Amino acid sequence: MAPSADRTEISARLLILTEDRVLLAGHRGRTWYFLPGGRLSPGETIEHALRRGTGQETGFDIRALDFVGCVEHDYSVGTDKVHELMTVFAAPLPWAAQIISHDPELHLFSVDLDDLARRDLRPAALKNMIFDWVRDARPAWRTSLPAG
Repeated sequence: MAPSADRTEISARLLILTEDRVLLAGHRGRTWYFLPGGRLSPGETIEHALRRGTGQETGFDIRALDFVGCVEHDYSVGTDKVHELMTVFAAPLPWAAQIISHDPELHLFSVDLDDLARRDLRPAALKNMIFDWVRDARPAWRTSLPAG
């Protein structure tokens, strides 16, 4: 059984693949990366949180979405333990989109899929989910939690 968390969060993240590249976000000054998106606010739908979060970070107006899957994991923020259920959706890069962060705390960039394995993408289970999606385009569930 997983250790108890101080809080549980649900988030919505966006996977944008263009040819053999994937869009990543990162906090300035840190060496790990994540997919654009954000946490759900109370009463908000996953789709709204995804469109709001990616809009704030990227400025993209996302249209069609495909469900990629979910990643369940734990992480720490200071002394708080957080249990997160991350929903992941795929969408094409909007036409004429510029890969420029609209959040001064973040940077956006695309990496070659071959380079993704060497990146510190969090949560780590996202890497396999992305590679499986590229290969099969079938939704998947991933967890980094011990079986309980």
